[in-house]
Amino acid sequence: MVTYFVLKKLKGRFFGSALAGSNFKVINAYGWGIQFRKNSLQNLIVEYLGVFHLGARIRNRILTGILEREDHTNHTLLDAGCGVGLASIYLSSRFCEVYGVDIDPLKIKEAKILAEENHLKNVNFKRADLLTNGFINEKFDVIICFEVMEHVVNDKKLIYNLSKHIKNNGQLILSVPSKTLLSRIAQKSLDHYKVGYTPNDIKKLLSGTKFKITDEFSFGKSILGKSVIACDFIFRKTFPILAGIFFPIFYPLLMLDSKLPKFGTPRGFILVISKK
Repeated sequence: MVTYFVLKKLKGRFFGSALAGSNFKVINAYGWGIQFRKNSLQNLIVEYLGVFHLGARIRNRILTGILEREDHTNHTLLDAGCGVGLASIYLSSRFCEVYGVDIDPLKIKEAKILAEENHLKNVNFKRADLLTNGFINEKFDVIICFEVMEHVVNDKKLIYNLSKHIKNNGQLILSVPSKTLLSRIAQKSLDHYKVGYTPNDIKKLLSGTKFKITDEFSFGKSILGKSVIACDFIFRKTFPILAGIFFPIFYPLLMLDSKLPKFGTPRGFILVISKK
């Protein structure tokens, strides 16, 4: 009986659980994909534990903590560079309406399928180029843009375009890699135009806008955090199955990272940028 209630509470709770009912292949930034099949053991694990992707999970954990500080029930969200829509779908219960945009038509097609399979009525997906003026008509209370800036040829234009679609007193929550050796290695294999950013780099990009950085978070800032992320990166580049096997160990260790002393440059930053 206790097991039943525990499983019921866990079902669909974690980031990526929306993939449990899917039947398609998701390609990640490393160029290899995971085939999901309905009623498979893999999909069952994802349904109750979420996706075993270290970077996505720790970034989403930080994002969720930020969003929990305010009631967003009557707010709208834009997921800029949404991919297959995992964040859009995961956050849909917190917002009255969610929009996800991405330049890749296949990812938008898959995102729409996921939203339909999960019976979501308040999530909309659209193919759009974030560097195009007027890429969407609406304005939003919150915009998230995670791991996108390093992929675009004109990051200042991206910031400018996003600024046009945030309501007054709204927020842009930005996730970017930092300038570390691991970022330099990743740049060569992950199609990045930029190695990474510092908060000061972002401040310079914000010049001329009504944006101001009001909060700063990071991950991979301790020796433990850096070691865990480095091992996960090596596994994903060489033996991807090991990244999944070690995820239940790596993720709790990375959660401890925020409590440990800082050592050098963090692996990545999540910045809360407010529009006044």
